[in-house]
Amino acid sequence: MRPILIIVLSLLVLCGCANPANAPETARQVVLQHVGGTVGTVGPFTRKDRKELESLSPQDRNSANALLDRGALGFLICSPETGATSHAESGALADLIKVDRIIFVHDGMIVGDFAATK
Repeated sequence: MRPILIIVLSLLVLCGCANPANAPETARQVVLQHVGGTVGTVGPFTRKDRKELESLSPQDRNSANALLDRGALGFLICSPETGATSHAESGALADLIKVDRIIFVHDGMIVGDFAATK
């Protein structure tokens, strides 16, 4: 019993080390390289934040949900010219700013890039 416990604890430690603490910032850098440094980014968000997908078409929303389910990180993208803040005080981030695109990153690669429809 004790060797199994040691193996399980070792695997948990190794899995924790495989996901570096700076992974969200690394993913943001991938996004900025993809779209250029002059845009605003909000995120990352995960599958717990599905409300951020409301600005996508139904078909894109389904694809984006699948990406989140596989562990991708999502970023809301707003350009400096159109990223005006709304007057809402609460709600999804996508309701508080004008979102141009939503980009998804997984394992250091862009795996989804969807245009916002509203």
